[in-house]
Amino acid sequence: MILAVAAFLAAAVIALNEIYYKDTFPMGVWINGIYCTGMTPGEVAGCLDSAAGENVFQSVNVRTLDGKVHALRPDEYGTTASYRTAVEAIYKENKGYSWLANFTGGKGYRVEPEYHYDLALMKSKLMELDWLNERLYNPQNSVSIVKSALAGYILVDETRDLLLRDDAVELICDGIVNQLTDIDLSSDENKIRCYQSIPYTDEMKDTLAKWQGIEAFQRFRMTYLFGDRQEVIDENVVADWMALDENGQIVFDDNNRPVLDESLIEEYVAYLSATYDTVGIEREFQATSGKCVKISGGSYGNAIDTEKEFAFLLDAFLNGESGTRVPEYRLEAWEKGADDIGDTYVEVDMGEQHMYYYKDGALVIDTPVVTGNHSRGWDTPAKVCHVYFKQKNRVLRGRNYATPVKYWMAVDGNIGIHDATWRKEFGGDIYLTDGSHGCINTPLEIMSEMYDIVEKGTPVILFY
Repeated sequence: MILAVAAFLAAAVIALNEIYYKDTFPMGVWINGIYCTGMTPGEVAGCLDSAAGENVFQSVNVRTLDGKVHALRPDEYGTTASYRTAVEAIYKENKGYSWLANFTGGKGYRVEPEYHYDLALMKSKLMELDWLNERLYNPQNSVSIVKSALAGYILVDETRDLLLRDDAVELICDGIVNQLTDIDLSSDENKIRCYQSIPYTDEMKDTLAKWQGIEAFQRFRMTYLFGDRQEVIDENVVADWMALDENGQIVFDDNNRPVLDESLIEEYVAYLSATYDTVGIEREFQATSGKCVKISGGSYGNAIDTEKEFAFLLDAFLNGESGTRVPEYRLEAWEKGADDIGDTYVEVDMGEQHMYYYKDGALVIDTPVVTGNHSRGWDTPAKVCHVYFKQKNRVLRGRNYATPVKYWMAVDGNIGIHDATWRKEFGGDIYLTDGSHGCINTPLEIMSEMYDIVEKGTPVILFY
């Protein structure tokens, strides 16, 4: 009797369980780690889709002929993934009374999603990609030589390895559908399918021959050194040395070489002179007093010998002798950079009636002086000059005077720095009414020291 009741109750529980889980998974079913009991197949598929998310899509890497690799996410190009079909199959497998076996510990399943492809959408999206719209095949493409902004003349060849976009898109779609992770459009097999070149015509061949001449013309390089600055002659500079006809087109000789316009090299040397010559330019100078003064004029500075430099540059170009060059100068300062005065110089502050001598940036001489007589109009001029002559025991001569001095350093014409033993005092306002004829009068003991240490060529800055 008891066994019969137990059997009846067991049958009732099984029947009720079958009714309760009619449209859902029965007890003891696990799919990809999700406990499915009491869930419909749709709910389970939704959980799996949500849990997998973007991880079910592996990027497809497409290599183009230029060597670039472009990563594509399949879900962005008409590909979807769903676990519904796999879940439905497991659901059917566990219907009826097969679930009774799950009492021993349940059933666990591992499933993969099913992929679906919207090829029309995939092709449409791929067609929009920039890199699949570059260098497309066009039978009208040709070869041309153009002037660029930074690299002189360049060859633009639009005939080689042009992309057959439709074929490339078809190949990429096949790769996505077949779940390939890498698609190489540049492989020998795929290159034949996805790229095509246009045969060179006679006109194109003539352009290519002229390009060889231009390329050789633009191969010349020269780097001019100006102290801490430099000027580089490269293809962008050399391109402007080609002779042009009345229509602005390059003139070629019988061997398809561009004809050189020598006047343009001469013009370039004139540009170097205008840019880097410093004789007479306005300079800003930081005085010992702390003030910043502007001085222009004078004989000190760098001045390129344009005739010699033109001859050198023309010869170097004609012989294809590239290299590095310090130009020849007709006037030459101690320094070649933007600051051609450097840190060794004589400073004469005529407003303060004081003179200083700096050697390698260190103050060596510091003395009062007397400069040109202001009341008589003999003011010492403000300019940047240099010590160009030195002599001991010289007689200074001028109208109505002949004055012997022990030390003479000429700096600008007949103006120089010298001792003045006839003076008892220096500095102050003496120069206003009892100044020199324009020279810089200096105490004898200072002048004797200065004469020995200041070299010819030393910059001299005169200012008020």
